[in-house]
Amino acid sequence: MPPKLTLNLRPPADDGAVERVADAAKRKKAAQETDAEAIDRVLRMSLTDKQRAMVEELRQAYGSGETGNRPALRTAGGTISKDDVIRAADVLLRQRQTDARADKVAETLRSKPANFHIVTEDAELPKMIARLREEVRLQKDDEWFRKVFVLFNNTLIKRKLAERGIDIPDAESLTVWDTETSGLDKMLDLTGGYSVWLPLLNEGYYVAYGHLTGEKQCTRSKALGAIAKFMALPSQIKSFHNAEFDLAMMLNDGLTPQGIRYDSVAAQRTLNDNEDTYALKPLITKYKSIIGVEAPDTTFEDLFAKESPMLHPVEVVGIYAIWDVLKGWWLTRWQIDNIVATDNLAMSFFEITQYLSEVNVNIERTGFVIDLDDLQALGDELRPKLAQAQADVIEAYGVTDPEFLRKMDRALYSAKVTDWIDKQRRRIARNEEAQAKQRAIIAECEAAGKTSLKKYTSAIERLAQLQAEDLAPSDEENAPLNITEFSFTNDNHLRYLIYDHLGIEDRTKQIVKDKKKERAVSKDVLERYYEEEEALKPLANVSAYEKLLNTYVDKIPKALDVDGRLHTQLDMVSTGRYSSKGYSGKPNDIRSGPVTDENYLGTMRKLVECAEKSVAKGTNLQNIPARTKEGERVRMTFKPPPGHTFLGSDLSSIEPRLQAHIMAVEHSDDIFADMYRKGLDPYVEFASIMFEVDRDLCFEKAYKNGLTTVPYRKLTKDMFLAKGYGQAEDQFVKTAIKRGITTEQGKRAYAKFDEILPGFSTMVNASFEHLRKYGWTATLWGQKRRFPEYRKNWQRLCVLMKRVGIVDKNDPQLGVKSRKLGKEGSAEFWQLIRLTGRDERAAFNHRIQGSGANVLKLCMIRSYYELTVARGWEFTLTLHDEQKHAAPTDQITEETVTLYTDIMTNTATFACPLDCDTVIETRWMNEVRPSDWDFENGRPKLKEAA
Repeated sequence: MPPKLTLNLRPPADDGAVERVADAAKRKKAAQETDAEAIDRVLRMSLTDKQRAMVEELRQAYGSGETGNRPALRTAGGTISKDDVIRAADVLLRQRQTDARADKVAETLRSKPANFHIVTEDAELPKMIARLREEVRLQKDDEWFRKVFVLFNNTLIKRKLAERGIDIPDAESLTVWDTETSGLDKMLDLTGGYSVWLPLLNEGYYVAYGHLTGEKQCTRSKALGAIAKFMALPSQIKSFHNAEFDLAMMLNDGLTPQGIRYDSVAAQRTLNDNEDTYALKPLITKYKSIIGVEAPDTTFEDLFAKESPMLHPVEVVGIYAIWDVLKGWWLTRWQIDNIVATDNLAMSFFEITQYLSEVNVNIERTGFVIDLDDLQALGDELRPKLAQAQADVIEAYGVTDPEFLRKMDRALYSAKVTDWIDKQRRRIARNEEAQAKQRAIIAECEAAGKTSLKKYTSAIERLAQLQAEDLAPSDEENAPLNITEFSFTNDNHLRYLIYDHLGIEDRTKQIVKDKKKERAVSKDVLERYYEEEEALKPLANVSAYEKLLNTYVDKIPKALDVDGRLHTQLDMVSTGRYSSKGYSGKPNDIRSGPVTDENYLGTMRKLVECAEKSVAKGTNLQNIPARTKEGERVRMTFKPPPGHTFLGSDLSSIEPRLQAHIMAVEHSDDIFADMYRKGLDPYVEFASIMFEVDRDLCFEKAYKNGLTTVPYRKLTKDMFLAKGYGQAEDQFVKTAIKRGITTEQGKRAYAKFDEILPGFSTMVNASFEHLRKYGWTATLWGQKRRFPEYRKNWQRLCVLMKRVGIVDKNDPQLGVKSRKLGKEGSAEFWQLIRLTGRDERAAFNHRIQGSGANVLKLCMIRSYYELTVARGWEFTLTLHDEQKHAAPTDQITEETVTLYTDIMTNTATFACPLDCDTVIETRWMNEVRPSDWDFENGRPKLKEAA
């Protein structure tokens, strides 16, 4: 029988064959997957809410059977990826938005009211101005308008100025305006159209002159010239929604607007300081049924997306703009009626707010001249000091020591280290398993004598690769470091250094408002630590130098605006006090030189098409340090223009004086006010009585000169704050002990306060009771602050207190009794204590600090008209309780210094006199007392040689 020969023609096993087969199957399956199935698969993946909504829209489009506007999913062959689906969903969304805008535009054009007039020819401008004059004439005989004009005219400021021979003309008309612009930069952008609503004539106009669509439109100089005279008349009141922006734009145009005295944004804040938004369209949508009007709810984005209106057709923009001023008129009239009818809101709005748009814009646009050479010299001095301070930190804390960095790394990245150890253990296990597999293959081949096979050589090669991986042991010691150096600007690094390495007690909850925060390294927390913790002194020095250099010295030269000056953007906190901040804008070189009719549209195109809109400009003025020599040096680089000198003043103890006034007028307690009337320092007088010490030891100089170890005057201020904000005895005593007195002395002083000043607690309690009854508080001028949740929280707290026999928040058994409520009830109780306490403190603070802000605003308004408008002085600054002007040096006389002091102390009068500190400055912080100023030669007096 012949031998049977069997040939095995299959090639040796290939390690990659299985993977290739799997890939082929996967590709086959992907090729068979429908678009709808791919979308469903992506919807099962992790997506953001926005992405999920977009993909769901795409799924519906594919499920509807429509094919016209359905974007393709595949951009190439192979599987449809998540990115493919999201891209298609985005294309669909943008297409639908484009279609929706086209529908809105068509509807806007179709439904244009007959009393909407679009002006595109210079010849039509006189007719519009004639109608404007007719509107002014009609308003003089209209009953509603006549009553409103009285509100604008009958003000303290107008009467005060009249006494000084300065006249603010009586209001004669009220019309509503708006501007369409090339952008939002309040120093660079320009208007390209304006609109106006004439209420009694019931018609609106839009004048176009800056559109970039190639359409027929007015000449810029003619369009602006037509309204220039009217805009400059202070007797013609103009209402804008966000008036400060439109005023700035018109100033950019070269107009000199006056009478910009109604801002419907500010009016709405007067009516309701808790609106979700103060944008015009949402306000009209919210209140139109109450106002009794009907209008389309079309928004800017509905018609123009996020593009400049100057890129869109004149007719569409014009209709939209006129709807805006019509809505603005509806809102203005409704607001005025409600301001007059509601509590005492008309006082704060018409006595103060109506004037602020012009004042605020003037201050913002004035800015400061900066001595850049001095600023550079200061930087050259500070950089070596910063380097030395950083070296001191390294020496003091050892932050470059490898062991310090290792411990910090393990503390900050403990979860990451644990994860690495787990993954490394699995990597080692896989490596060992793979090595064992390759050794088995090698042993098998060697046993069979098949060492020439590729299978054998591949196993040898793979084993060598696995052995070469040389994996580190899976333990903490071998985990890689995530931190290689300490960074002074890294919050996590600072947090570790302060709380872990140095062991500083976490007092975050005592400092910040958000009681959920802990281990904070925010500015307010660090500043407190730097004051109280000697161990942090090296770090405090680094922080101070870094702030000076990074925030001011290095930043200011780059933050100057187009006029070469440093500006700030004014803002107001909830009490009405001013704050300031930097802002963003376009590059200063985007336009230069005068704007003419010939270069205007080219300039507009550059402004509209400018992609860079986030150039950092300006600065926060109140945060420039004033208590350090270096901080003073920064401020001293702020100088008046050539030929000018600063004249400024700071209201002295305005808040305690207002407290004294309220106690005297509302609660018949004149003790506090009498001390001011007699020219005494109440804190010194009360300190001597409360702490039973000699009066001479209660002056601050006694503490500074080492005559006493206790700062009694400062401690008395602590007492006023404690009583004013409802602080319990034990909380005050803790503060007092830190100041250097005993527990018993603190308790006696706390009890004695109400004996010597009974009206104070009466005033505070009256503030709380008003809040409990009405849910709001107000300043002496009726400026409200509302606390929407307070009464509900207070009523619920009263239920819980009654349930366990708690008399009030000052019950000495508060903690013990609250435990009777059980775990959940006790937690709710203490949360309500915190919430109501926060609102009560804020309410009393608004009553006092808000009234102080009202006083400063009245001073600002009077000085704006009496010094800036009448004399041409530059209004450079308002800050906390201070204001500053740059006056021509030859106008700084003993008389004008007296006038400045009079503006600060006699614009508003109270049951006790106001006081201020008026100084002359050759530079900011280079203060000269009027008695030390040589008025004849316009300089500080020369010191006589000894």
